Amino acid sequence: MISITYRVFQVEKAIYDAIDELNKSLNKRIAENEFNFGVHVAAYCERFERVDYLIHANEEKIDHKANRLFDEIKELKLQIKHKVRSDEG
Repeated sequence: MISITYRVFQVEKAIYDAIDELNKSLNKRIAENEFNFGVHVAAYCERFERVDYLIHANEEKIDHKANRLFDEIKELKLQIKHKVRSDEG
């Protein structure tokens, strides 16, 4: 009778130990996933800021070149008008 009780307690202890190990393993995996997710989010934010910066830089270049081109067109129009008037006279 004592050996049966002892064996039941051994099985119960083994079950509780297995549950504790599973709990620790699960907590460890959750912590690792949270860390990896945090790293991924940080990398994503960094890439997002870099892409946003590059887009803004390209927009500035396009605006600058468009303004220069517009100014050159205005100058050419004035030169053409001036040349037409000087040819008339």
